[in-house]
Parts: sequence; structure tokens; C-alpha cells
Amino acid sequence: MSRRRTVVGIVLLLAVAVVGGAVALVLANRGPGPDEVAEEFLTAQWTGDWTTECELATEDWQHVLFEGHPFADCDAFADSAAKANADNPFLDYADDTDVDVSVQVRSDEDDVARVEYVVEFRYHGEDRTGFDALWQGGSAADRGTLQLARVDGDWRVAAADDV
Repeated sequence: MSRRRTVVGIVLLLAVAVVGGAVALVLANRGPGPDEVAEEFLTAQWTGDWTTECELATEDWQHVLFEGHPFADCDAFADSAAKANADNPFLDYADDTDVDVSVQVRSDEDDVARVEYVVEFRYHGEDRTGFDALWQGGSAADRGTLQLARVDGDWRVAAADDV
């Protein structure tokens, strides 16, 4: 009888290990959550990584980013965005500015998530007056909400609301 208990115990132990391993595998292969995608999208947007910004957007939101231009893909968008932003006054201060992104998921159901964000800019360069002038008396921050949608199992930015 004790041999039978040992065999049953080993079988149960193996079953638990297999189920536990399967759960761990599913969790490990799960892509980033809406908060991680939102943070990566915003960081890309504010640091000029146009390809990543585009790749993290839904197809519909890419059309918004593209502003009606018929770009073949995200690389073509990135090339155009880099040229369009070449005279952006923020670029003069970018090397001396830390961009801190914080996000908080407000809702996440039925493959749609809303994520509130705050992007803060901390300037540590020598032209504080010029940097402050970029913000026209406001704070060096951007606040808003992103809506994300799950597309083929991955979270993508689908819309943005500025606050």
C-alpha cells in the first residue's frame, strides 16, 4: 500500500509541476501590458524614435500619425518625421533634458485599456531661460490619456486625449 501511495504522490507531483510550468510559460510569453506599451510609446514620441512610435500604434492611429500621408511603412514615416522635426526648437535642449514618463492604467477590459500619463522634462543645461520659454510659462510637462487596443494579442496605442 505504501508503494501505491508513493506512485500516486509522484504522479500528483508531476501533474502539479506540469501545470505550474504551463502557467509560467504562458505568463512568460505574454507580451507587455498596456502600461508598458504606453510608456514605451510616449518615450519614443518625446525622444524622436519615430519608428517605435509608429510600430506601437494601431493601424488607425498610424493614419493619425501619418496626417493623411501615404507612407509605405513605419520606416518611411520615421524618415519623414525626422525631417519634419529637424527645426523643432526642443532639439536644441534634448541632450540636456531628462524625459520621465509615468503611466497608470485606469481601465482594462474587453481588449481596450485607458492609461493616464504624465511626461515630465527635467532640464539640466545652461540655457534655462530658453528652455523655460519653450513652455510659454507653463510647466515642462505633458499630461493626457492614451487608449490602447489589443491587436493580434499585443497592446497598441489607438487614440490620445490631452488633458
